[in-house]
Amino acid sequence: ANHSFMPIVVESTPLANFEDWSTLTSSQSL
Repeated sequence: ANHSFMPIVVESTPLANFEDWSTLTSSQSL
């Protein structure tokens, strides 16, 4: 829902943690 928030998190969060964060976001979306 917050598409504008996603790019900010990507820049603030290391790529190593991005995968884990992406998994959590996908779980919440479902």
